[in-house]
Amino acid sequence: MMNHSPDLKDIDSALLTPLVRHMLGNPAAEIVHWEHHPISYINTEESNLGLHRFQGTAQVQSEIDNWSMALKAVHAPFNDTDPTCWNYHRREMLAYEDGLLAELPGGLRTPRCLGITEHPDGTCWLWLEDLKEASTDASWSLDEYKIAAHHLGRFNGAYLTGHSLPDQRWLSQNWIQGWLDFYDTDCKKTLELIREDGFWERPVLKPAFSRSITDDVLKLWGNHHQLLVTLAQLPKTFCHMDAYRPNLFIRRNEQGVYETVAIDWVFAGIGGVGEDIANLLAASLIWFEYDASDAKHLDEAVFTGYLNGLREAGWQGNAQLARLGYTSACALRWGVVSLWWLKSLIDPEKHAEFEGHWNHPVPDLVQQWAHTTCYVLRLAEEADELQHALL
Repeated sequence: MMNHSPDLKDIDSALLTPLVRHMLGNPAAEIVHWEHHPISYINTEESNLGLHRFQGTAQVQSEIDNWSMALKAVHAPFNDTDPTCWNYHRREMLAYEDGLLAELPGGLRTPRCLGITEHPDGTCWLWLEDLKEASTDASWSLDEYKIAAHHLGRFNGAYLTGHSLPDQRWLSQNWIQGWLDFYDTDCKKTLELIREDGFWERPVLKPAFSRSITDDVLKLWGNHHQLLVTLAQLPKTFCHMDAYRPNLFIRRNEQGVYETVAIDWVFAGIGGVGEDIANLLAASLIWFEYDASDAKHLDEAVFTGYLNGLREAGWQGNAQLARLGYTSACALRWGVVSLWWLKSLIDPEKHAEFEGHWNHPVPDLVQQWAHTTCYVLRLAEEADELQHALL
C-alpha cells in the first residue's frame, strides 16, 4: 500500500501484472506492452478522480493476448463519515468486497472486479472489466431502453418476491431525501429566481417555454415532503439508484441472451418499487442521451419494460404502485434540482462555457432541458393524483 496520495505515475508493470493475470485467467501471463487513456464520462462527480482505460498485450505461453481494463479512482471530499449517505464514496468498493454484486438476479450484472486498493488518504481504486456493448451506436433505441428497464424490473422484482433484502449498514437509505438535503440551498435559490416578474419572458428562455412554469415548480416543492412519505410507504427493493444510459451497457452473454451490465454502484441501497427507473428516463434526457421532445415515448418504453420485468419476476402487486414510485422519484429527483442551469444560462457571459462543456449551442440546451423539465412536472402531477388514489 502506498504511503502517499496515489497517482497514475505510481502504476507500473509490477502493479498491473497480477491484475492482468486475473483477467486472462493465467497465472503465468507476462505483460509485453501497456498504455492508458482517460475515459470520457460526462457526469463525473466531484468525488471522482477519474476513469482510465489500461490496455496492452501479454505473453501467454506461446501466444500474445490483448487485454484491457478500467480503473475507477474515487475519494471522499465530503461524505466519508456516514455510510448511509446518498453519495458514500466507499459503498461500491464495499459492495464488491462483500460479494453483494457477484450474482445479481434478473439479467442484471456488474463488471468483473479484478482488484481493489484503498489508500491511506481515503482514495479507492477499483480495477474493473472494460465493457463493450452489443450495439456500436452510442445512442440507444427505444427497444434498448425497454430491454434495460426490463432487466431492472426483473432485478427489483426478485427482491419483492423472495430474495432477501440486503441489510449491510453501508447501503444508502432514503436516498432521495439525502439528495434533496444536499441540494436544498440551491433549490431555494432557484425558487427565488423563478419568482421574479417576467422571468420566463427572457429572450433565452421564451422560445422554449410557452408559459411560466413557476406555479408548477412551487406546487411540486410544496408537496415534496409528502412525496417523500409516499416513497417510504411503497414496497421495498434493492436499487442501483443511478441507472441511466451512461451507467448501463447492453450486450449478449455466452448463450446469446441479452443482459444489462450496470456500473457505478456508489448510490446503491434500499428504495421503493419503481424508483430505480426514474433516472433511466429523466437523467437520460438531461444528459442528452435521448431527444426530450419525444419524452412520452421513452416514458412508455421504460415503464412498460420495467413492469414486464416485475411480472416476470413474479411480482403481482398493483402496477399503479410501481407507477407511483417511478413518477414520484422522477419529480423529487429532477423537478427542482434540474433547474440548476437557469441561473447560468440567463447570464450571456456563461454561454460559451456551457456550449463548450455540453457540445451543444445554447438554444438546443434550453430546448432539451425545457422539454425535460415540463415532462417531469407532468409526472409530478401524475404522482400527486396517484398518491391520493392509492394511499
